[in-house]
Formats: sequence, C-alpha cells, structure tokens
Amino acid sequence: MALPDQRPARKPDRVALAKAIEDLLLACGAELDAETRVTPDRVAKAFAEDLLDGYARDPVETLKGSLVPAPRKGELVIVSQIDFHSMCPHHLLPYKGTAAVGYVADQWLVGFGKIAEATDALSHRLILQEQLVHRLCESVVAALKPLGAGVMIAAEHGCMQVRGPRRRESKVTVEAWAGAFEKDAELRASLARRAEG
Repeated sequence: MALPDQRPARKPDRVALAKAIEDLLLACGAELDAETRVTPDRVAKAFAEDLLDGYARDPVETLKGSLVPAPRKGELVIVSQIDFHSMCPHHLLPYKGTAAVGYVADQWLVGFGKIAEATDALSHRLILQEQLVHRLCESVVAALKPLGAGVMIAAEHGCMQVRGPRRRESKVTVEAWAGAFEKDAELRASLARRAEG
C-alpha cells in the first residue's frame, strides 16, 4: 500500500493568496469597494487557517503521535460521526460531511482525537472525496499497522448542490477497506452501522 502523502509539509503563502483572490475578484467583474476592499485578506486568512491548512500537517505522523500498546490483538475500534469539511479541487467549492474510521488492532491503539486530527490533516486540502477516503485508510494502516482498517465518508458537495446538477439534498458515500476489512463482511457492516449514527 502506498504512503498517503510523500510531499513535504508546507504552509500556505497568505500574501500570494490575497493577491490571487484580489485578481480573481477583479477578473469576475467585482469592484474592490468599501465592502470588498479587505475581502482578499479575509479569504486568504480563511484558506490558510481553516480550509487548506492540512498541507502543513502529516496525517501519519499525527496518528503516530499518540500510539499506545494494544492490550489485546484483534480489538475492533470504531470512531464515527467525525465531522469534517474539505474543498473540491475541480470547482474550489466546499463539501462537508462525516467520517467513520475503524481498525482491528494488532500491536497499537491510537487516541481517538488523533483520528479526527488526521482526518482534518487530509480534508483541509484540495482533495476529492474518493482520494480522501483512501488516503485516510492508508494513513491508519501506515501508522498503526493494524490487522485491518476501514473508512466510510458521507458528504454533501457544493458542486452538486449549487451548480451543475443543483441537487440540494444529494449526499455521496465512499468507502475504503484494507486487510481484515476487505475479507470480512461483518466488519464492514459494523462500521457501516456506526457510520449511520
């Protein structure tokens, strides 16, 4: 299985972001008036601190940061209803939803909050939902070396709801499985039940 992200971590360039947003606004025909004069800086701050700050974080290292020995081999751990937001790389529109992450422990357990942090490290990037679910599963496998891992992500996409098809109630679910989860339908069903709440 490939490592989820082999590029070096990097922080967004807020000055370049603000300039790009200003150019975008002007290219759209907007005027930089009293209401929009500070918009480029605000948008740059939002992108750098909230929407695309995941590039500065490594999900595998995040997970490795709180490993503890597993008391029993084969223990099933599922963390569900992890809310997240991300940005579609095709239209630069947001999507948001919930993730459920499960693994069958071999030697290691990880703090539940670290699973949420790893989710954010990946989702706070320009990333397709299909890539997000696989990279998160790969990160769990790379960090914990479990007997198996599974991830389910359900999300609502701005690009489906406010443009193109304009399906306001649409939701997309994507799954990724590794190890024992690939072979065991009951493990997948357990994760699916918890993913639904």
